[in-house]
This record gives sequence, C-alpha cells and structure tokens, in this order.
Amino acid sequence: MNTINIERIKLARESRGFSQSTLAKEMKSASQVLLSKIEKGLSNVTDDVFSELCLILDYPKEFFYKKHNVYPLKHFYFRKNLGTSMSKARFLESQINILSGNICDLLDAVEIEIDLPFTDLHKTGLSPEQMADRVREYFKLPKGPIKDLIKVVEEQGIVIHLFDFNSDIKISGVSYITPVGIPVMIINKNIANSRIIFTIAHELGHILMHFKGGIISEDRNVENEADRFASSFLMPSNEIKSNLYYLTDEKLGDLKRYWKVSIQALLFKAKDLGTLTQDQYRRWVTKISYYGWRKQEPLEFEISEPKLLYKMLKLHFDELQYSKMELSTLFGLNALEFDKIYLQSYSDLHNYLNEDNKVRKLKISY
Repeated sequence: MNTINIERIKLARESRGFSQSTLAKEMKSASQVLLSKIEKGLSNVTDDVFSELCLILDYPKEFFYKKHNVYPLKHFYFRKNLGTSMSKARFLESQINILSGNICDLLDAVEIEIDLPFTDLHKTGLSPEQMADRVREYFKLPKGPIKDLIKVVEEQGIVIHLFDFNSDIKISGVSYITPVGIPVMIINKNIANSRIIFTIAHELGHILMHFKGGIISEDRNVENEADRFASSFLMPSNEIKSNLYYLTDEKLGDLKRYWKVSIQALLFKAKDLGTLTQDQYRRWVTKISYYGWRKQEPLEFEISEPKLLYKMLKLHFDELQYSKMELSTLFGLNALEFDKIYLQSYSDLHNYLNEDNKVRKLKISY
C-alpha cells in the first residue's frame, strides 16, 4: 500500500503559490488548523482531504507518494536577484525540488560518467582565476573562446536543463548534486543567450569549488568566487587583455560575438584588468542603462541546446518503452505539466514518440 509523503503536501502547496491559509480557504474538507497538523505529521490525511488536495493543487496522487527528500534552499547554489520575499524563496525551493526529483527518477535507469576536477580552494590555496585556468586545461580546451560551452559541460557529465521559471522569480540559474552524485544545472530559458552562457560558467564554478569541500566558512563570498571563476574560464586574462583597450560600441560587439559573452561581462573584465579606468567604466554603465542593455543587449548570438537530459528522456521512451502518460506518472506530474516542463524544451520528442527506433544501451554518453 502506498504511503503519503507528508513533506510533499507542503511541497505541492508552495509550488502552486498557496500559503496554508489561502489553501484552507479553497478546501471544504480541511481547515488551516488541520492542514498545519497534517504538514507536521500530527494528523492523518483522510481520503476526502487527499482527494481535495490532488484536485486543488493539480497533482496526481502519485506525486504525494514519492520518497525523494525535500531540501531547503540553502542546499542549492543559485545566481539570482529574487527580490527575496519569503514566498518567492519558497516557490523557488519547491520548483527546484520537483525538478531534482524528476531527474533522480531518470537516473535510476541510466549511468552517467562524471569527469570533473572537484577542488577545495581553502585547502589548495588556489584563487578562482587559477582554478579556471586549471579547469580549462583539465577539459583540454584550446586557447581562445569556448565555442560551445553547453557541449563542453555536458561532456563532463553535468546535466543542464533550460527551465521556464515564473517571471516573478528573478533567477538566472541554480546548481546542485543529486544524491547519486550527478551534478545538475537548471538554467532560466528566458534570459538572454549571453547571460545563459555566463550563468552556466558561474554554476560550473559552484559545482567544482563549493560542493565537495564540506562546510564553507560564511566569511567566503561564494557568489563572488563563482563570478570570478566564470569570467576567467570564459575570458582568460592573458588571452583577452590586449583586446580590451580603446573600447567602442563596434569593438564591443565584435568581442561579444567572438568570445560568446555579454557586453557587460566584457566591460567588467576590462575594469578588472585595468584597461578601463573607474570613470570610463562608470560612463559605459550609464550608457548601458540609457539604452536598456541591462535587460536586453544587442547582437545576441545563437547557442546549442542541451542534449543530456533529452537523451535520458528519449531512452525511457525508446528502450524502456514508457508512454508519455507512464513517464508523467513516474514524475508525479499531470500530462500538461509534463509537456510544459520537458516536451516543450525538447520539441522533437513529440515526433520521436511516434517513431520506431532501434534498441539502445542503458549507458548514457554524450
């Protein structure tokens, strides 16, 4: 007999933006007093309450049976500007936990090879910039810009998913490591491509520098460390510095297309390397604000689509012979939500579900 996981009642509620009081107002079978006791494990969930929770929160009953742990927001690293209301933080936490559980479900049936140089900066004495240089060498990257960062990162065994975060949540990306040791990045698909690239590099810094070293001192600014890593990883100082003198609009546009980074990242790098004075940098920042480039820069470039999660989904449809409804049930999602989160991100899966395909091995390689 399936047992309801009490933690997932709160998870479902917060993922739909309900407080206990607002959810209670929608329910006929439970008051806020009862909901509070249910979420704390002090009262049982009756059949009537369970049916109404499934209906109002729009989750199938399988969602509430799943045994995945629910982690607090501090368990994850993320590049963000939340506006930090408690409700937004709880909503974000719930979204990440649901996606994390879905990916863990897929990982039960596949094997991903991880090849990453996890490093404790405190023990090694490395700076984020030195770490970035070592990682480029470890990944065997040539000098110059990284032409396809998404492919490079996924080849090392990191799962990337482009997700449609609620527009009220001002987040660029989040990273974590699953209980089975697979690193995952969830990136906001609605931000500009140049910001997606910097965010992936930023989250790579978190994964390599901040997850394997144990408890990190509160004195360390891990967000600053991840930014410094990303900047040096994408734009090695000794390679780009000579390009950052005498900057003009046209030159910044050329550099953006060549290095696959934003104009803002280029200007910050120039300031950091001393090729721009503080006054020059402030004038550029004023100009960027005037033209609205903080939200939408010109000359955005194309990026590749992540492939690893797509292959995991495809394998379940193909070799494991899951139907879309069965995989939705496995995830504890209704069919429309499954489509929105996954099939709309990998549109060719729609056509793939109607094709006959040969059996493939259960080992995932990029």
